[in-house]
Amino acid sequence: MTKPLSVLVISPTYSHPADQGNSARVQRFGRELMRRGLSVDLLYYGMDGISDEQRKEMSSFWRRFFFLSSRPLPHPKLPTGWGIDDWCSDALCEATREIVGTNKYDVVIVNYVWLSKVLEGLVDCVKVIDTHDIFGGRREVFLEQRLEPRWFFTTEAEEAKGFSRADVVIGIQSNESAQIRSRYDGPVTTVGYSFDPLFLTRHYDKDPPMRFGYLGSGNPLNVRSIQEMASALNSNPAGPWAIAGTISRRKLNLGPGVVNMGMVDALSDFYEKVECVLNPMLGGTGLKIKTIEGLAFGKPMIGTRDAFEGIRTSHPFHEISNMNDFVQAMHVYTASESERDKLRIASRATFARYMAEVQNQYDDLVEALHQLREGLQ
Repeated sequence: MTKPLSVLVISPTYSHPADQGNSARVQRFGRELMRRGLSVDLLYYGMDGISDEQRKEMSSFWRRFFFLSSRPLPHPKLPTGWGIDDWCSDALCEATREIVGTNKYDVVIVNYVWLSKVLEGLVDCVKVIDTHDIFGGRREVFLEQRLEPRWFFTTEAEEAKGFSRADVVIGIQSNESAQIRSRYDGPVTTVGYSFDPLFLTRHYDKDPPMRFGYLGSGNPLNVRSIQEMASALNSNPAGPWAIAGTISRRKLNLGPGVVNMGMVDALSDFYEKVECVLNPMLGGTGLKIKTIEGLAFGKPMIGTRDAFEGIRTSHPFHEISNMNDFVQAMHVYTASESERDKLRIASRATFARYMAEVQNQYDDLVEALHQLREGLQ
């Protein structure tokens, strides 16, 4: 019988509650490993802070839970961005070495390439980076989209330096895995975003109060995308639509027809009130987790090609390239019951296909971790 692998996950964001995309990724990644028999601990480097309730939840979820307060960020190493190790403090590296030395983990998984320095000096364990996103060249991507670069961004060379510290690098979607392979000679695998099929366990009102709705954070890409959609809707109105999430706190002039639902206590509070989910994302990197989330709730979705990047789909309303076509899709949806039914069926089929792929990806990852661990013995 194969001995269960002992795993340490290192994350700069909390796993509970799963109220933002990266937190949900950490929680669900750990859950999928546990489902496959692995023993999983978490070291949370508290860049997002911690409450007593969060500490209680995380201590209950993970086999062992470790917390280290984050350190202030230094000045950027590079003139036009961050050095790959600027956000990874010596204190975190020391804590990692101490915890790994005490508990003798088989696998150490670090979230984000910019914490990869913690892998240096670790021996007799499989070292993994779960990237979440591509950060090399991110500044240029933002500037091309006429947006100010935010959060972490670095050069491709710096990012490649981080990748080189790992035995395995994980991309969150296939297009990004291909980019990683161009910068890293070791094994690269794709592991998507796991989400339960909530539409199988929930009852929804067949006639919710809002036909269309958007739920998202207030990051610059979301703001620009929703403004572009609102501008197109003001020229060609398709009826009222709702906006919710932290983006609703932004003072945006979106024109008439917008219903501001504000912050919601639970995701279901939004999805139970909306018939069709909108994701007008223009540009960006990574996997659009709000796309997966909306599909998981069983909702028909209208989205751009960028919103569905890395997700196989067959419906034209899932690969829209401009806002005029996006608004036209809303009109078609409203006018035809058969089109509404087709989109709902296609959206659920897309989710089912994607989740089957993700489960296979987790199976392959765990098998690879076992093989790599055996190779160290």
